Amino acid sequence: MIALVTGGYGFIGNQIAQLIAAEYAEVRILDNLSNTARPIRLPNVRLIKSDIRDTDATNEAFADVDVVFHTAARIDVVASTRDPFVDMDNNVKGTLSVCEAARRHDISKLVYSSSAAVYGNADFFPINESSPIRPMSPYAVSKYCGELYMAAYHNLYGLSTLSLRYFNVYGPYQRPENEYSGVISKFFFNAVRNAPLKIHGDGNQTRDFVYVTDVAKANLLAAKSDADAVVNIGSGRETSINDLAAIIKEIALSDSKVAHGAPRISDGRRSLADISSAKRIINYEPAINITEGLRKLKQFFL
Repeated sequence: MIALVTGGYGFIGNQIAQLIAAEYAEVRILDNLSNTARPIRLPNVRLIKSDIRDTDATNEAFADVDVVFHTAARIDVVASTRDPFVDMDNNVKGTLSVCEAARRHDISKLVYSSSAAVYGNADFFPINESSPIRPMSPYAVSKYCGELYMAAYHNLYGLSTLSLRYFNVYGPYQRPENEYSGVISKFFFNAVRNAPLKIHGDGNQTRDFVYVTDVAKANLLAAKSDADAVVNIGSGRETSINDLAAIIKEIALSDSKVAHGAPRISDGRRSLADISSAKRIINYEPAINITEGLRKLKQFFL
């Protein structure tokens, strides 16, 4: 069998490609290399350097492919508020190109990387998949558009799709300069240098942090599932940003000061995933808690 990972040189995509290389005879990576975390150098992994918005190149790359993991996207909430048209072009047009190629080649499974950002400020916690969709940024809108395309192509053409709403993913090779998705990497990057840890707002806001290898495993489980669904992928636990900073300082033996700045308009106040649907539908079970994950990450940064 042949699997293809869009954005396979990115932070989450490269972990998926690394994991599934043991499961599939061939793994193709379709990536424009604009946001590379690390390359994957395995004998059955092949890079196709192209952009998913290039419909002809994407269609060609999908030839004879059985399963697609669609992770390629512009992942920056703050940047999406500054330039929403770029975000739309990458995430919406790119996802439509992937859906069309999957339809033409009768792909058996399309696993889509969505985001918990679609929920915005939820009314109740933990957040389940029936919570209202209240996007607070163009990025969140683009990810929800992707889910709608998955549903449309399933309903119209019978394409089997499964959308995974990631909560706050962290782990090695995550780029610290992305202020939205890379808060843990940013904190570690500064903590090992005893530089200040900057927190937006009072720091009492919470996030559900999930380790990247758990996310990669969720993708593999989704690919093996017969279900067509949307499920949350998180840890099922919440951590405040203040507590996060304190834990990282302790683990890194850091003398960094904590500095509080103005809150960001696109940030939600609280985040906690209800992962019961993922457990039931794809047998997902996160294996790495926040303390274990941060200790693993310390070794990477050191």
